Amino acid sequence: MRNSLPGYAVVIVSLLSPVGFGQESNPRGSYGIAVSRRFAAPEAPHRHSSTAYEGGRRGEAAWITAAGDYLNDEAQAAILWQHAESLSYENKLNKVATALTRKKMLNDYRDYERQRRFKRKELSKQLWQEKYQELARTYRLNEYQLNWETGAIYWPALVASPRYAKYRERLDVLLDRVVRYGEKPYGFESDEIAKVCQKFRDQLRKDFTEDRLATHQGYADMQRFLLGLKYAPVLIQKGASTPTLAMR
Repeated sequence: MRNSLPGYAVVIVSLLSPVGFGQESNPRGSYGIAVSRRFAAPEAPHRHSSTAYEGGRRGEAAWITAAGDYLNDEAQAAILWQHAESLSYENKLNKVATALTRKKMLNDYRDYERQRRFKRKELSKQLWQEKYQELARTYRLNEYQLNWETGAIYWPALVASPRYAKYRERLDVLLDRVVRYGEKPYGFESDEIAKVCQKFRDQLRKDFTEDRLATHQGYADMQRFLLGLKYAPVLIQKGASTPTLAMR
């Protein structure tokens, strides 16, 4: 019995100490969640009990300690399970929030790109219109080549042959429409005039390369004449306050 007194003292000190029931934590998780363990042994070290009563009391103390440890572990496990479930819900919410934020960012970026392309297209269109007007003034036909009031074209003798009749007739009709009715939406007449003039110029170039003597004299002047017809709708203001420019 004398040898067991120090053992009782150790048990009492361990029960009364603030760290006896695991007040000193051993963190095993994050977010402020920790699992604690007692640093004191379940019972003080001893060789044997002096009496049966001492042995019974020691066994009862060990059983109470084990039951307490079990309840402590079970409570902490329940807390950790609840925390894990809370983290799972939080992760799901974060995933949804991230997906919605990403979708909004992509939509904003697409809107930005559309606006940027639109502004670039408008700027390019404006610059091309200015260039087109400059070309129209450069190749402007005089009153001996085109009647700006009626749209009548005074064709040079170089292209008076039946070989070029289909081009002349088509351009006469288109210029007459522009003068009478103004430019239609989307620049149909201007586009058509530009196409016919280009075909006319290609035919003249082909005749020139095939050594047709009729096209040698005044070839450069005729090419300039056709360019003047191509840009003429830009300068014709009758019937249209703001003519639509042909994008060529």
